[in-house]
Parts: sequence; structure tokens; C-alpha cells
Amino acid sequence: MKNQDPLRGRDHRSPLEIIDLGDVEKLMLKQQGYTPDDIPADGVRVDLRRNSNISTGGDSIDVTNIMPDDYKTLAAQMAGAVGAWVCGVDLIIPDKTLPASKENPNCACIELNFNPAIYLHTYCHEGPGQALTPKILAKLFPEL
Repeated sequence: MKNQDPLRGRDHRSPLEIIDLGDVEKLMLKQQGYTPDDIPADGVRVDLRRNSNISTGGDSIDVTNIMPDDYKTLAAQMAGAVGAWVCGVDLIIPDKTLPASKENPNCACIELNFNPAIYLHTYCHEGPGQALTPKILAKLFPEL
């Protein structure tokens, strides 16, 4: 069903990637008691991978508008600490209802990406998405 989404394609030519059922995905199905031919009950979540990212068919979910500002500030500080002006900061946040600070971040940074994929923030599976490209261009060329 997810592969029918018009936003899905191959080789990063679309905002989301096609989900392939390889050995890893089939093993995950088996561990949950399913086969590729099974149809789970409505509302049942079935994971195909322990990790998920856009390259392996994951969904881009925009939570910008509901994310507490302290996490945004912390992410900006992390990018600044490595001298990055444009940077993707990947955080795992177990409980976004708890505040974040330098002393008690309540999150783990798993990646600082100096070449972030901007498109995945524009074409989201869930959430409004963020038009980042015009904002970046405005910073690069303020005279325009």
C-alpha cells in the first residue's frame, strides 16, 4: 500500500523511496509473526526495519511546529559548535514533553549532516512540511 504513494520512487528521484522486501525486512516480519503475504488487522503497526530512514523507505514526518523550542535551540548550538551554517541535526528524543538543555539534553544526537537532504522536509508523509530552500537562499543572498 505505501509503495502506491505518488511521492515514492527509486534512486532518490522522488521525495520518498520505494520500500523493498529484502532479507532484513522479511526477517523483521518473521520476528513479528508475519509473512510478506499476510495482511495485518486495520490499525496494527508492523515494522519492517529496526532503523528507518528515507533511503530505506522510511516516512518523513514534520514535527517542527509541535517540537519544543529548546530542542531547536540545542540543535542549532550543535551545528554551531562544528561551524556548520547549513546542517541536518538528527536527534533521538525519547520524550519530547521533557525540556532540553546543554546540561540535560534529554536526547541523543546521532548525526550532524553537512549535506542534508532538503527535499524530505518539503514533501512529508505527515505534517505540513517546511519550505527550507527559500529560507536558505534568503540567508545566502540577502540582497535579493
